[in-house]
Amino acid sequence: MKALVFSFFILSLISCESGKKEKRLNSATGFSKESASESIYCGAYCDPPSITYKLAGDSTCAHSSQDVLNCFAWKNFIALNWTASAQRGVPDTTATAANYGMPGDYSPTVWESFLSIDDVFAPKVPLTWNLNSKNSYVKQINEINKFTDINTGIPKATLRAAVGSSNMDEILQAEGSWLTDQSGNIVWYEIKINNTESDFIRKNKLYDYNSLKEFGTSNKGVWLPMESIELKAAWRIIPENKLDSLKNYYKISKAMVPEIKGFKDGKPVYGKYSPKYLGLVGLHIIRKTPQSPQLNWMTFEHINNAPNEGQGDPSIKYCFYNPKSTEVPNQAPIIGKDSLNKPVQVVRVNKIKTKLQKLNSQMQQLIRVSNPKSVWQYYQLVNIQWPENPIQDNGNNQSAPLMEGGITPSDISNTTMETYAQQKQCMDCHKYASVVGSEKGLPPTDYSFIFLKVKPPKQIQKGRTSVK
Repeated sequence: MKALVFSFFILSLISCESGKKEKRLNSATGFSKESASESIYCGAYCDPPSITYKLAGDSTCAHSSQDVLNCFAWKNFIALNWTASAQRGVPDTTATAANYGMPGDYSPTVWESFLSIDDVFAPKVPLTWNLNSKNSYVKQINEINKFTDINTGIPKATLRAAVGSSNMDEILQAEGSWLTDQSGNIVWYEIKINNTESDFIRKNKLYDYNSLKEFGTSNKGVWLPMESIELKAAWRIIPENKLDSLKNYYKISKAMVPEIKGFKDGKPVYGKYSPKYLGLVGLHIIRKTPQSPQLNWMTFEHINNAPNEGQGDPSIKYCFYNPKSTEVPNQAPIIGKDSLNKPVQVVRVNKIKTKLQKLNSQMQQLIRVSNPKSVWQYYQLVNIQWPENPIQDNGNNQSAPLMEGGITPSDISNTTMETYAQQKQCMDCHKYASVVGSEKGLPPTDYSFIFLKVKPPKQIQKGRTSVK
């Protein structure tokens, strides 16, 4: 109970634009690292998370309850957000828990050092990291909507059948729509793929449509190797005049970000790139493991993104919610009608369960004990979805839709990435992931939409000739 009260107190101090001094953050809880760890319940035979660079395997705990999976999600979050070494996808083992999440550390995390989706499907890009100085790391980011390819790649009739709706704006991140925070800045997205999965794609030349289709046909589907990981991140712009205060509360990275000159055929037209600071507000972690061949779907957010529906606290300055606004919440902006700088009013539809709130509070405390200044204490697990009755690849369907494997729970969404579709669940659409094409029975792509980047030659040519 003390931990829960302390976390609520901290939440009330921190705002989306907070400028509170560090001394307000360093309040002692009276718990030692050991006692904080011992109080975390992860199932009868499962060890609690610790602040370590080691990525826990799912073999250490039987995937038998939500308690186990909640702890598994936090273990993934901590390890993947460890500082990266000079080798792509490998943690810096010289870094310590005392330095975990130090404010002003703009060096890449382990997951940030993975190849981006654009790199993976560009065969000429080398697989080496070639990072001379981690502090000089600058990412390039160019997506305002990670669902653009999904919208254009899946027949709408299929999606209507999947979710029982004829309104496509409610199914995905709204027809290529965007999200604007309360400061009037666009949220930017990126997709990263770990070495296991990117090596598999590159080795089998799955960036080429003919190779992808042939591989999927021969293997009765494109089945990703175990320990494949995909990450999808949402970033908000951190204004330079607020960097000194906000760097204490966010994971911040430097990035080259383009201006948005307008829209063409429903897609943004990008202009000149300029350096920006980005603060992490949402993170999906999707990992395939032996116990979860239907994948573990984990999603995290910054604690000050948005309140539960009907529970806005006027004392908190949220990133995506204004308590004085009369706007209807969770309404997707419309291209050609709404300004890119008009804030979107957001509320959380799926409330975080009470037991998970307790675990989040304990984990935030554990991080604080290791490093009282750590920015990672301001993030929370929203939920993790996993298969109670897993189905191995060789027993799954050979065309979409794939089996769901008793996926649970159903109430999982991220306010920054499923803003306009929080009533839906991951598997509603992901079970329909398959190779792009007009013919029926195309090979499934293991619940992953990243292969929608691979277009048939005729479709690629058509897209090129339509651009003036």
